[in-house]
Amino acid sequence: MKIKFSLIFFICFLIKNIYSREQTTHGLHIKGNTIYNSDDEIIMLRGVNRPGTEYMCVQNAQVFDGPCDSEHIELLRSWKLNAIRVPLNEDCWLGNHGNEALWYGNGYRDTIKSYVEMLCDHNLAVILDLHWSSKNGLQAKAQIPMPNNISSVDFWKSVARDFKDNSRVIFDLYNEPYPNDNAYNDDDAWQCWKDGTQCTNQDYGTVGMQQLLEAVRSTGATNIILMSGIQYASSFLKFFDYMPRDTLSPQQIAASLHAYEFNQCKSKGCWDIEIKPIFDQIPMIATETGQKDCQHDFLKDFLQYCDDNGVHYLAWSWLVGDCNVPSLIENYEGDPTTFGQGYKNHLERLAKNNGRPLQFSDTFDIYNDKITHWADDWSTSKPVINSSEVIPCEGKFSIKFNPIKEKSLHFMCYGCIQTNVHKQLEFWIHGGEMGSQDLNLQILHKKPDHTNEVKQTYSVEQLNGKPIAANTWTKIIVPFDDSDEVFDGFWLKANEDQPTVYVDKITVRARKEPADNDNNTSKLIFNLFTIILISILSVLII
Repeated sequence: MKIKFSLIFFICFLIKNIYSREQTTHGLHIKGNTIYNSDDEIIMLRGVNRPGTEYMCVQNAQVFDGPCDSEHIELLRSWKLNAIRVPLNEDCWLGNHGNEALWYGNGYRDTIKSYVEMLCDHNLAVILDLHWSSKNGLQAKAQIPMPNNISSVDFWKSVARDFKDNSRVIFDLYNEPYPNDNAYNDDDAWQCWKDGTQCTNQDYGTVGMQQLLEAVRSTGATNIILMSGIQYASSFLKFFDYMPRDTLSPQQIAASLHAYEFNQCKSKGCWDIEIKPIFDQIPMIATETGQKDCQHDFLKDFLQYCDDNGVHYLAWSWLVGDCNVPSLIENYEGDPTTFGQGYKNHLERLAKNNGRPLQFSDTFDIYNDKITHWADDWSTSKPVINSSEVIPCEGKFSIKFNPIKEKSLHFMCYGCIQTNVHKQLEFWIHGGEMGSQDLNLQILHKKPDHTNEVKQTYSVEQLNGKPIAANTWTKIIVPFDDSDEVFDGFWLKANEDQPTVYVDKITVRARKEPADNDNNTSKLIFNLFTIILISILSVLII
């Protein structure tokens, strides 16, 4: 009987722990390109930014923008988050260029430390970043290109001393470096980023990531350190050429990316070229991501890419405001904006899938009421992208294209079309009042010198089986062979001047569509295992 009750207790304990256990965020450390916790489990950080602590202390005589209590933290956790990024103000922390107050100097530090302690007590990892730094003896009231050589080192020594014993805390050395007129891949900009030299366009003394890294390590802190790329944390092309070496072994350095739909690099093909070489070697955390058009199509594609490639992410931002801020919430009761709803849905579906990457379609739109993040407009014909002259095929707008001889309607994307993944290009065309236009469609490969190599050529009439019709929409399909080619977009061109046409809903269609995430194999296994355990428990009770 004693053994029987022991087995019953063990099975109940097993069911509870298998299906309700939460990973600890304690003991965060890096091995290779992976972050682990104190249980030596791989942990993926997914969270939000909680802005306000960088600006309220110099603008509104308080520390937070919105609530900071335990109830607010429980609301954050209800979104299935495990990480919060807290931006800091250098002057407010150190008490420089201002008077001591509840929100300045000691008061600011004590408030931040209490807040971090509360977050950690709720099993949330905390990323502290130097968001606003001062220059030339002026109070830190705005973002500047690089940290300064007067107090930024002192800031990190102070922060590191206070949090070096908290392994849930990660140090993000500088929010968004943009040295040397925001050059995207300039050697001088990277040298400035590394050690504060060659900073040709800054009007104040600077320090680089090397000095800030040394400041943190000089305190004995072994916490994970994040280093952002240049050009507002979006460019990483020479990151490894200039990355400082950590004194710890294995080194505890990860890369900090900011990913938005308006970035230069904003789609899978570009991410594979520019950031994959980074996260293949060290962890990468997208410490900010979002989009400013109140939608979440870019966000969905970026989060899918991150989940598939082991990249961590935190959305900007948990702040009440319009979705184009972008704000995740409409109020501090947590009601999501349209943009926020997309993020919340993704996190909830991910939690239901036990943290494993979700399956999404490889079908994507190049144009759907807007040029999406997948493509850039390289047209030479000056098309009207949001025309309402004719009733669109779908949505609110279509593209007005005047086919002048050798002028193009050209959409470029980085390796976005993969013929082993995609079966066809689709778009709708409208012949306007005239119709019968004769256009060539050419599939392109972008060469290293940014010129285009034509890989396939079709006439629209050939694809349609008849001339372009006037005053109506016609669907055009460009099939791809099931080969292993990669294309970088397409253009429409005319051999001679033609009447105006309209183009709408440009889609690259996948060969296969994934199964529904809510009806996957893992859910079936989960249910079967539960049934088996409950059956054993029932037998023991009987």
